[in-house]
Amino acid sequence: DELIGKAQSKGQSTLTEAEAKELLKFYGVPVVEEAVAKDAEGAAVKASLIGFPVVVKGLGANITHKTERGLVRLHLKDEREVLVAAGEIAKAAGNDLEGFLVQPLVAGRREFVAGLVRDGQFGPVVMFGLGGVFTETLQDVSFRIAPFDEAEAGRMLDELRASALLDRFRGEEAANREQIIRALGGLSRLGVEHPEVAEVDINPLIVEPDGWVTAVDALVVLGEKTKPVPGQERRDLSFLDAMLAPKSIAVIGAKRASDDSWQNLMVIIKNFGYQGRIYPINPGADEIEGLKAYPDLVSLPEKVDLVIISIPAPRVPAALQDCIASGNRNVHIFTAGFKETGEEEGIRLQKEIEEIAERGGLRVIGPNCMGIYNPKLRLTTWIPAPAESGPVAFASQSGGHTGDLALCAEQVGIYFSKAISYGNALTLGSTDFLEYLAHDNETKIIALYLEGVRDGGRLLRQIKEINQKKPIIIMKGGLTESGARAVASHTGSLAGGEHIWEALFRQSGAVKVTSLEEMADVILAFLHLGIPQGRRVGVIGTGGGMGVSCADTFTRAGLEMPTLTEETIRKLREFIPAAGNITKNPVDAGIAFSDLGMLERALRIVSADPLIDMIVLAIPFDWFFDIAQGGYMEKLAKYLGGPAREHTSGKPYAVSYRCYRTDSGIKEAEVSFHRGLIGDGVPVYDSLVRTAFALARVAEYHAFQRGGHL
Repeated sequence: DELIGKAQSKGQSTLTEAEAKELLKFYGVPVVEEAVAKDAEGAAVKASLIGFPVVVKGLGANITHKTERGLVRLHLKDEREVLVAAGEIAKAAGNDLEGFLVQPLVAGRREFVAGLVRDGQFGPVVMFGLGGVFTETLQDVSFRIAPFDEAEAGRMLDELRASALLDRFRGEEAANREQIIRALGGLSRLGVEHPEVAEVDINPLIVEPDGWVTAVDALVVLGEKTKPVPGQERRDLSFLDAMLAPKSIAVIGAKRASDDSWQNLMVIIKNFGYQGRIYPINPGADEIEGLKAYPDLVSLPEKVDLVIISIPAPRVPAALQDCIASGNRNVHIFTAGFKETGEEEGIRLQKEIEEIAERGGLRVIGPNCMGIYNPKLRLTTWIPAPAESGPVAFASQSGGHTGDLALCAEQVGIYFSKAISYGNALTLGSTDFLEYLAHDNETKIIALYLEGVRDGGRLLRQIKEINQKKPIIIMKGGLTESGARAVASHTGSLAGGEHIWEALFRQSGAVKVTSLEEMADVILAFLHLGIPQGRRVGVIGTGGGMGVSCADTFTRAGLEMPTLTEETIRKLREFIPAAGNITKNPVDAGIAFSDLGMLERALRIVSADPLIDMIVLAIPFDWFFDIAQGGYMEKLAKYLGGPAREHTSGKPYAVSYRCYRTDSGIKEAEVSFHRGLIGDGVPVYDSLVRTAFALARVAEYHAFQRGGHL
């Protein structure tokens, strides 16, 4: 504290290198032993005491990027060379020079980098990676959101593509991992304890031939002490019970025209069969859709559970004032035209409504969002929307994604308890809805589409806790550079960097998907697959090419396909001939698919193998369609959806099929096959890639819950 405070009192934006190393040494970073000299002669004396060869650097509060400025001299062999080097450095540094830093020359062929950055969404974030000249070029780095423990720090080392450089290397000893782990843990503590430290850069961390690790250069950038993000503390969200399951709704901007377009929320709500009371608010109408209309909220006979605002953006501030005056605090602003536009007027309007909402204690979903979907109450603000409810909840910054996922998921028999499109997140955001859904008895699986988040630390803590009981599946928009630009224009959120969001997934165990289709596939597996005890898959299919594809596809997805035990292979060979059939894994057994008795036997034998954790049946639909004019596939679907469960040794199983034919009747049969299995609770996918991805994500989730890391 004293060192940083002293530097800030002098107006320094950075610590000197000597000050930086003093601070970092206190936090467990293994810094090089060095000496500070005021002048060239002093530098020569210090060098003699240290022992040659040495390194001499210019020192000063305003000196950064020393190499680029020519303020570093290496391999100095005697006092004369030190004097000459100091003179050259002094000339290059000019008035920025405050002294010289003298270090022993640390030799080592392996260089790493460690650092700390303060992210706008997640706060202090620690980095470790390949250092020296390769830092920016290869970007072989790993991140963690602080705070974290030593076990997490150790995993950062293993995640590098070049992690082998930490082992014994070309006659040199393995790097001292404990030193690096302590350093990363120290950076984590530094970031948490000193919010005024904006950035730390330690590059390089040199691994010496004996494995000792030394930080030879360091930069500490100071900033203003960051303020806690509003709403970090857990707050009372009981109002969401009424807001997300309202018994009464007022619609400001209810249209007199009885059109059924997506903008006529009044008609959409009414036609979907909403079970509560609806109050149209329109000063120019006496009646709308057979319901008495009111000029304003103050005129209503009761306070409502939810006010929906669907009027032009410039009129929204006045509508919010009406909410305050009438005591209606739960608000959904459907209207767009605010911060997400990126334009001056939209930004001004958002600031204005934010001030009104804060002053009046309003709880706002939006603006720029579709709002609430609660099929159990027959409530939606968009069309089309499935009427059936289910155990999945979805909170999304994108209204389009909210509606699209509901329709995409319906195709595979997935239905929602609630879905919330919250747009610009004026007062309510992802962490609020996540906290609510954690305790919602109707929700068993939580899906999120995120573009940005106000308080990343809170999000991480929530996911760690909730994910143990309810799987959390996240699609993060804006991870690429162009995607981040689209995010800024879409909801006005600042998207976090890809590396930092990857750290969130690694630390929390949340399931990462990159599309709505992947999200639906993974949800389907969570609903029906069961709990695999590992990543080892046994595949029963037919065709040599299928076998190779399975091995490649499942391995790339992060699953394993071990060779079956000799005992398993022997039992399979008793009824599956060797000619044209492989039984090692995958089991290439077309003959088994032609006889359900054989298939049952194969399923029982393979699933009993101790090396197998889950089963996949890979079916070439178009090969077997012609048997009994499609009747066999119907019979197979009924078997797989029912009796087959008794012969999987209690292990999870899924069905993967492919169908390339387009001739008469086959597509209809394919749809029937797919729907039949879905209806019986069997996860089924129309490609190996989709199957492998979904199963891998479920296996990773349960592995994390057992071991605490991916």
